[in-house]
Amino acid sequence: MLAIVERGKGKGNFTAFSVDEVNGCGFTGWGSSARGAMDNIKLSVEEFKQMAAEKGETFPDVEFEFRLDIGSFFDYYPLDVTQVAKYIGINASVLRQYVSCARIPREHQIQTIKQGIHKLTEDLALGLMIDRPPVSYVN
Repeated sequence: MLAIVERGKGKGNFTAFSVDEVNGCGFTGWGSSARGAMDNIKLSVEEFKQMAAEKGETFPDVEFEFRLDIGSFFDYYPLDVTQVAKYIGINASVLRQYVSCARIPREHQIQTIKQGIHKLTEDLALGLMIDRPPVSYVN
């Protein structure tokens, strides 16, 4: 089930919510971090299961597929916003404002950031790091 994780204005203000319902129930979670909101939404499923069990009913298992907004992404992954901005070619100050929710990015800017992060993940997947100390290459 798709769940969206968003950062609100201010520090420690994250929300997760399901896009769809199960048995007429929607799921939400809050936390002081993206990870906390994600854990909290999973807890809401357990609470629905417990309420159903008290009534002698069953509630299905729910697995979430999370989508993060820009602020939640940089909270979830330990990346330096300034360095990522340099890498993807956008103004670091502007990206920091998007991350903190001081500014709302336009669709074009979101696509630029997504493409840049996609390129970063591709580059990381290449395994560019050397696999032994540099001196061992020279004999």
